[in-house]
Amino acid sequence: MLLCHVPPPVTLVLDPYDDPHHLRAALVGHQPHHGRITVHPTPGTDSATCLGLDVLAALGKPLPTIGSRTGDGERSWAMAAAWILAAPTTHLTVLRAHLLSAPRLRELLLLRSRTGVRLHLVCHRPRP
Repeated sequence: MLLCHVPPPVTLVLDPYDDPHHLRAALVGHQPHHGRITVHPTPGTDSATCLGLDVLAALGKPLPTIGSRTGDGERSWAMAAAWILAAPTTHLTVLRAHLLSAPRLRELLLLRSRTGVRLHLVCHRPRP
């Protein structure tokens, strides 16, 4: 019998006026011990490695040490997936999602597919 794993749906939260209440609610919702993390991506970068490391940091997990191959985006995403599954993390909220490039969004969707985490993307612009 072939089982098909269908990842959970993605929730898109539109915050067109960048309301501080929405941001505060997302940050208060960051409760790793309850399986919920909120990631505030590092501003000014579109690096696969940085976003993967941002997820690890939000999980409260150790980041690769200086001198390791931190430029390896696949490694940071594999580590994030492993910790999400080990924690276990059930919800991942990403702030400022409207600033993420298509490759970064694909990486988040792949992470969701690999781990089954519920992905919430918060867009702080009128039209993402």
